[in-house]
Amino acid sequence: MELLHRLGETVVVITEEVREERRQTAEAFGVRVLVGDARNDRLLREAGLDSARALIAATDEDLANLEIALDARRIHPGLPVVLRLFDQRLALQLETSLEVHRALGTSSLAAPSFTAAALGDAVLAGFTFGDVPYVVGRQPVDRGPLSGCATVEHVARRFRLLSLARERPGEALAPLPAPEDLLLPSDRLAFLSRKADWDPLFNPPPAPQKRPLLERISGLFRRGAAIWLEEPLALRIVFLALCVIIPVTVFLFHSYFELSLTDALFLTIATLHGEITGIDTGPGIKLYEILLMILGSITLATIYSMLTDYLVGSRLRKLLGGRPMPKGGHVVVVGIGHVGFRVVDELVALGVPVVAVDANADGFFLSTVRSQAPLVSGDARLDDTLLRAGLPNARAVVAATGDDSVNLGVGLAARRMNPSIRTVVRLFDEEFARKVERALGVDTALGSSRIAAPTFVAAALFSNVAKAFVLDDQLFVLLGRKAGSEWAGRTPSSLKSENVHVLLRKGEIANDGPLATDEDLILGLWRKLAPTWSEQAER
Repeated sequence: MELLHRLGETVVVITEEVREERRQTAEAFGVRVLVGDARNDRLLREAGLDSARALIAATDEDLANLEIALDARRIHPGLPVVLRLFDQRLALQLETSLEVHRALGTSSLAAPSFTAAALGDAVLAGFTFGDVPYVVGRQPVDRGPLSGCATVEHVARRFRLLSLARERPGEALAPLPAPEDLLLPSDRLAFLSRKADWDPLFNPPPAPQKRPLLERISGLFRRGAAIWLEEPLALRIVFLALCVIIPVTVFLFHSYFELSLTDALFLTIATLHGEITGIDTGPGIKLYEILLMILGSITLATIYSMLTDYLVGSRLRKLLGGRPMPKGGHVVVVGIGHVGFRVVDELVALGVPVVAVDANADGFFLSTVRSQAPLVSGDARLDDTLLRAGLPNARAVVAATGDDSVNLGVGLAARRMNPSIRTVVRLFDEEFARKVERALGVDTALGSSRIAAPTFVAAALFSNVAKAFVLDDQLFVLLGRKAGSEWAGRTPSSLKSENVHVLLRKGEIANDGPLATDEDLILGLWRKLAPTWSEQAER
């Protein structure tokens, strides 16, 4: 809503629920807010659907969005409709069979950005074109691999990075700077790059860190304590009783039978296993041995059954598709909901080892995730859960639950356990996210709705949108299209005079060779944004 308004579009909102402060803010800036069910024809007409430019159905319910889209197409045939839909297979069918303009999933749009943020720094967006993953990110030119680059062309030729924009203190953002533009040490460049080219430059995989001996011993003790507390109380009592009885029995046999300590220990263990010894004893010792046999048999049988259960369970997990725990360099994804599931899927597709963590053992996506990556059940704010997920040797953690406080707690717990780990947390409020990054040392705080909103807006205004993102006061839109016959034989540089900017062709950063008819292209365009509502209110 706000992004459309900043683009100068007239906006009408229909919503069943709205926070009063948000409604007042929207209406103060000229946005009409109608409260009710958008599946009502009267409300759609009252919102001006008959003369609308486009409709975005973005409720939390897939079927409600679909019904709104069908009603809108009935009332206004040919109206571009963008709807929010989690099931992307169904989305593809709707786009082809029902002529829905676009069906987008918030989680599928956000997941590449969360994935890219886990694997690198200063990532703005991620998307896939021609089965090749791409990253949009920004980096300063005065340090890292870019230091020493004098011009934009130097950066492109040396690193295969396409400069989308140049940021310079005191100057407006410069989209698509010219190749001959000189770079200053204070500049920062926004790039479009293949992920395979980006990662070796700005995000090489870290080597697994060898923890100090005392820290490893402490971790083993914590893990052992956690396993101990998970066992039934009765078994723990019997086990402790056995631990007390064994040394007492060894001392008793050593004194009573005048045996060596080794022989006394052997006799004790044999008695625990129910073995009949050849030593002649009195009635009291025999009764004690009988009690010891019963107690030992029960306890040892229980311990053996636990070990058997663990070994058989491990074997069954392998047979059913369970994955072994990586030794290091993996990404821990916490919260296997819509976003977390997509992030795991993205990481697996990129060949990055991943461990999934979820507090709900019966989650909707867990059966699928279990076949892709190791799955740990438990609260990721607890050290034991993070240790089981191998966090001390992980390269990054992504906290993607639906609860901001849980995500923040996971990020802080992970940073405390492994100070060098990259922390990416999902937070809805963008301003709060920026404060968290500055004050609490979290590497990246992202909101899935904030990531997805530009693409929803761009899809309503343009055709064939691959990705959209906001950089400073500009909305950048990446459009996928085929080169028409009118472009055949022309070069990308010759099209710039017509405000056509070719960014990618044939899955590569665009070269200036002649275009072929029906060649797959990614075009770039940008639109100036008015100040945010909070900025305007401050003024």
